[in-house]
Amino acid sequence: MKRLKVKNDFIFRKIFGESKNKDLLISFLNAVLELDGLKKLEDIEVLDGTELKRDSMEDKLGILDIRARTKQGENINIEVQLINQFNMDKRTLFYWSKMFTEQLKEGQPYNDLKKTITINILDFNYIGTEEYSTVFHLWEDSNKNCKLTDVLEIRFLELPKFRKAQPDMSKPLDRWMVFIEDSPEEVLEMAKREEPAIARAEEVLKQLGSYDEIRRYYEAREMAIHDEISRITGAREEGREEGERKKAIQIAESLLGILDIRTISEKTGLSIEDVEKLRIQ
Repeated sequence: MKRLKVKNDFIFRKIFGESKNKDLLISFLNAVLELDGLKKLEDIEVLDGTELKRDSMEDKLGILDIRARTKQGENINIEVQLINQFNMDKRTLFYWSKMFTEQLKEGQPYNDLKKTITINILDFNYIGTEEYSTVFHLWEDSNKNCKLTDVLEIRFLELPKFRKAQPDMSKPLDRWMVFIEDSPEEVLEMAKREEPAIARAEEVLKQLGSYDEIRRYYEAREMAIHDEISRITGAREEGREEGERKKAIQIAESLLGILDIRTISEKTGLSIEDVEKLRIQ
């Protein structure tokens, strides 16, 4: 039976977003957040409600893939994005701000606001660095040792960059990325040997694949993703063609009175009829 894609957001939620599998989420978060020793997460609350509240019906709805809270009250959101809609920076800030501000009830002091972390797993390149794992905080521009506050933390994990790298099995995050990606069997086996939680996650994945209903939801989600990619690609191609046509028209207009209509048509790619229309206008 073909292995289900972990990065399919529906499957990702089934593995990491259910309380019965919170040991897997804890292991994954410790790897992503680079926590070790006494800083390691030992327990976490997986929150059922992934829909962010709206102050009014006109507010934009936010749906989080996985939402959790640490024992210290820190909020964590994990989102899987497979399609580049060219708004990930603003999207993640929108979700972060919603999670951060909705902590505060009426009459509570601002000091009650807890750290909020968003983790974005992207199946496209977005951040202008070579590293597949990046983290952002609030720093002073001219003095990077001066952090305004640690309540904001935004992380990106870019799968295409990871695919180009050689996984380092001594790093917990690399091991988990091998599991999330469609990695070769021998590499996945190495990750499972190094990380028992990954071996259990693989068993959960196989079990999910054995259920017909799960596979139907999975296939429907895969089809929706492909349709959305086709729509975005088509819109971008249409926009590119329109831009090229506008540029050709501008060049043709500048050549009117200098070259004959046939020559302008040959140089710009516009039809003779289109060039003639420009001359009449």
